Amino acid sequence: MKAVIMAGGKGTRLRPLTCHLPKPMVPLIGKPCMAYTIDLLKTHGIYDIAVTMQYKPEVIRDYFGDGRGFGVNLQYFQETTPLGTAGSVKNAGPFLDDTFIVISGDALTDFDLEQALTFHKQKQAKATLLLTHVSHPLEYGVIMTNDEGRIARFLEKPSWGEVFSDTVNTGIYILEPELLERVPHGQEFDFSQQLFPAMLKENGGLFGYISSGYWSDIGNLQQYRQTQFDMLDGKVRVDLPGKQIRPGIYVADGVETSPSARLIGPAFIGEGSKLGDDVEVGEYCIIGRNNHLSKGSSLARSIIWDHNHIAEHNELAGSTLTSRIISHQAASLGDGSVVGNHVVIGAGSRIGPNVKIWPHKQIREHTQLHTSLIWGDTASKSLFKAQGVSGMPNLDITPEFAAKFATAYGATLAPGKTLTVGSSPHAFSRLLKRTITAGLQSVGTHVIDLGDSILPAAGFAIRQLGAVGGIHVDWSGMKSDMCSLACMDAEGLPIEKSKERRVENSFWQEDYGRASLDEIGSYRQETHWTVTYIKALAKEIAYEREAVKPLRIVIEASSWLQPYMVPFFEILGTEAVHVTTNRMQDSLHDFVPLSAAHLGVCLKDDGRTLQLITEQGETVDKELQTVFLYLCYLHSRPGTTIGAPVSAPHTLESMADGLGATIVRTKEWPRAILEATGDARMHPLFDALFAIGLVILHLDRTGLPFSKLLSLLPSFHLHRERIDCPWDYKGQVMRSMMERGKHTQVELVDGIKFYHEDGWVLLLPDADDPVFQVVAQAADPLITQSLVESYREQILNVLQ
Repeated sequence: MKAVIMAGGKGTRLRPLTCHLPKPMVPLIGKPCMAYTIDLLKTHGIYDIAVTMQYKPEVIRDYFGDGRGFGVNLQYFQETTPLGTAGSVKNAGPFLDDTFIVISGDALTDFDLEQALTFHKQKQAKATLLLTHVSHPLEYGVIMTNDEGRIARFLEKPSWGEVFSDTVNTGIYILEPELLERVPHGQEFDFSQQLFPAMLKENGGLFGYISSGYWSDIGNLQQYRQTQFDMLDGKVRVDLPGKQIRPGIYVADGVETSPSARLIGPAFIGEGSKLGDDVEVGEYCIIGRNNHLSKGSSLARSIIWDHNHIAEHNELAGSTLTSRIISHQAASLGDGSVVGNHVVIGAGSRIGPNVKIWPHKQIREHTQLHTSLIWGDTASKSLFKAQGVSGMPNLDITPEFAAKFATAYGATLAPGKTLTVGSSPHAFSRLLKRTITAGLQSVGTHVIDLGDSILPAAGFAIRQLGAVGGIHVDWSGMKSDMCSLACMDAEGLPIEKSKERRVENSFWQEDYGRASLDEIGSYRQETHWTVTYIKALAKEIAYEREAVKPLRIVIEASSWLQPYMVPFFEILGTEAVHVTTNRMQDSLHDFVPLSAAHLGVCLKDDGRTLQLITEQGETVDKELQTVFLYLCYLHSRPGTTIGAPVSAPHTLESMADGLGATIVRTKEWPRAILEATGDARMHPLFDALFAIGLVILHLDRTGLPFSKLLSLLPSFHLHRERIDCPWDYKGQVMRSMMERGKHTQVELVDGIKFYHEDGWVLLLPDADDPVFQVVAQAADPLITQSLVESYREQILNVLQ
């Protein structure tokens, strides 16, 4: 006996599950629905199977092939135009030479097909419809049979007023091949709408067999979920993949589960999935292949397909997630929510009950999504953030992303020109650098590979080489750290906003061309530039030292950076004690005073960020450190002009006035700060080695201990606080706060800065996150705190 699996369904009511899959390929506990249909046919000795297809047929063909891997022989029959149920089977007519069975590839059943076939033969039927009883028959063909099993009444998808039975047509038929002669060739023709009603009128051998097993039409999202719950409960006779480690809990091979993870069940966990610390998998959870569930996440009655990354402290309650979804930390998905492929859910977002998100959408951080997201794209078109293009390594910033970004970047800003590329010395950073290099060359951009480097050295190399710019890949190698692609112009500065927008437009629209084969960009390596830069910087600082005094510095840096530091301090004539620890500044608290050092420094891998430690082992407050670095700069460059972000303490102005220098307040954006500086190439906030050199010069100049110099700085109190605010409300908050402060002096350099008699408050909408930064400064810490609390309350009132 042969069979026809009808696999042409689009599954419109299952979207977004079926946006990229035909309905028969929607997974049920680890494998496509159609795979269970094949298993059923095999159980009853049916191995020769025709498959009729229309919607996304390549997905079915690619998965099942010729069927040999599944123990059957499959032959495919594809419709170029819709032929209806009977028409699609007619299309497979040459394959069907004897009694055959028609079965759906998108329904799950364990019906005894042999008993139905026996009934069919006993009745000498031309067509036997397999029937079942259901609670809600409105979506099916309702059927009534007489005592002999002959169909007496047939009505397709009745209204409640037309329902005359709870016995329905399951779409499984046993047919004689001569029936296909009644089906016109190449025309749309339907079994239940045309062929069976005609046979009923003619009393032409139409029978119904009521089956007693399980049957579920995967017709909607609710039924899709319930079917899998039924499978876990054992209501349908199917073999579930994996090993049952305890009643109702099935685990496939290669699953990694933290000892603190809790499996309540019934549940299924697919091959290669990883459950982190304190993950809770509640009842009726189905987890597919290669999913990563991070610490503290909780799932209940939820289904997730394959290759998803669920970050820490997510809550999924009755949700269905498809594949390759990234859900960032502390997101929450409500009952009945459904998420399509390749969606990114921002940290702290709340997806409401029954919300559906179509594939390839990006949900911003802290979004409150209460309606389905189908058309359009809520992804922020801003690839660039404050520190370049950044995201989680190998989740947001992947090799595929880097290749596309580099292609758009090179084609837009540097076709036929030269860019440098460099990276921090970690395997993933180097991988991205190679990918970026290939993308740039493919559009005709010439590449100079700087090897392992720090960002200030990369900027120096760009200027010395005469390149038009460069891309530097930064990542510390720490799991929790962001990976960033810093993009620089010919001066080594962050590229202008106008260029960022051009690259973004090219990236999103994929509006860039490839170079011809004879115009592929060239490639060469020049890996000495970090050493060259550090020596040049050290010589410049050493030249400024009027008298070399014995100074000892304890410096904590990554093992890869330490060899570069040796010539730096040797040229400066400073004794440097190098340490490598896992917890940087905590260890220096004790080590600096024990070493009788004058200064302690924690240097980050990016070459831009540092933390100063006093000779007494005390960590310098971030705001105080900023003021001190500006003081060192102003003393080294009398009468200079230097940019300062609008949020920095106002103590800077009084210091600059006393030294005949000028502070120019700018936006928080690094390029704005650098452009406002007399020597835009060097700034203590963006070059850690330059900053260390300035501190050494100032210690030399004064001869005073570091802690004493800090105590001489003017007293100030500055407080920063972040207040969550949905993206869509930021403009409303800004407008409302301007109206409330119309009688207050304001400054609009970046955000709104309100001046009061006893201090100032800066209300700054964050460019990267759905938050406001509230910064306040006053002479008294209580006043500072009071200002922040006042403005926080005003913002929250607007949001209510």
